[in-house]
Amino acid sequence: MNDNHVQLIFAHYIEQFERINNTKHQEYYKWQIIKAFRDEMETALAAPEGAFSAKLYELKKLSYNLIDSYTQPFYGLVKFAEKEPETVRQMFLDLYSDDGGNIEEREARVQRFLMKSHELRDKYYPDSYLYKDDMHSVTGYLFLFDPDHNYIFKATHAQIFADCVEFYNDWGSGDTVSLSTYYRMCDQLVERIKASEELMATDASRFTNGWGPDPDTLYRDPEKHVLAFDLIYCCSTYGLFQGISFVRPKTRERQLIQERKEKAKQLSDNLKEAQKCYQELEEVTDKVKSIFAAGVTIRHRKYGEGIVKSNDGKRITADFKENGEKQLDTSVSFANGIISADGDYDSEAISSYRHILRSESLITSKLTYAEKEFAPYSDYLE
Repeated sequence: MNDNHVQLIFAHYIEQFERINNTKHQEYYKWQIIKAFRDEMETALAAPEGAFSAKLYELKKLSYNLIDSYTQPFYGLVKFAEKEPETVRQMFLDLYSDDGGNIEEREARVQRFLMKSHELRDKYYPDSYLYKDDMHSVTGYLFLFDPDHNYIFKATHAQIFADCVEFYNDWGSGDTVSLSTYYRMCDQLVERIKASEELMATDASRFTNGWGPDPDTLYRDPEKHVLAFDLIYCCSTYGLFQGISFVRPKTRERQLIQERKEKAKQLSDNLKEAQKCYQELEEVTDKVKSIFAAGVTIRHRKYGEGIVKSNDGKRITADFKENGEKQLDTSVSFANGIISADGDYDSEAISSYRHILRSESLITSKLTYAEKEFAPYSDYLE
């Protein structure tokens, strides 16, 4: 994300906060809907079969600004519930079932809800496009019921916002939106929201008595997911992009950016693995240095028994009884079993150390190569 652009959006939101929430625009309605939605949905889901569609209709009216506007997917569910109340009830129960935070399972539940809704529309109202559920409506049902763990998706607003803040990961389109990718962008936005003292103070002011709406009618939004959606929505609606220069990538450009991001992730993983191997090499080098510390008695295949005078980790200087003072390459001598030291050492550990030291040159080269390969792609890593 481009943090400079994000901070400018925050500044514009703060500047226009009163306008956004005045009696004309009343964008605080999002917090009011969410405050009431879950209790009313739970009441609807517990209602007798004959009363379910009517209860669902009350929820449709409550949430019309967020779900039903130009199209009527929620009203479509009301109509489906008049025909098959238990089918629609079960759709919501499945959608709201606990997934333990597993985003892949949540995506699957959204897809199952969409598929079933499309089946009911094709069955009872095949000519009605207005009743078609989509990713916006179904993520809306999730968001309104559990805003602390979900985000609502509005394709156009989300895509323009993503372009402005330079979040170029492709979440797809239509009914095949990747929630994990979209949620990742929103999570990054929330992280920055919570770090902004001024924005948090501005948001807190909406819950102050006398400011406008009764604070008791507003959802408290502890995780700031509602605020995140409000920011994304208001950027396009109230011109919060003003003064921010950004280019909306074309499809091919976006694809190239995504390919580079994927390459950056792959090269980053390679670098982490190379760094892990190099760290292990350094640890082994230190252990071998301690084994052949000054004063330790060693044995050399050719020079016989000797005493270590010094060891800097790279070279050992030892005084051999019959061959005098010699300098030895620590890694080469130890790795190839040319020298050994007195002491009770784990034979498996010694074998492992020798194996790693034999690969010292390769490990070092791999790290250098991984660093060189990753460097041009570092800016693409999220």
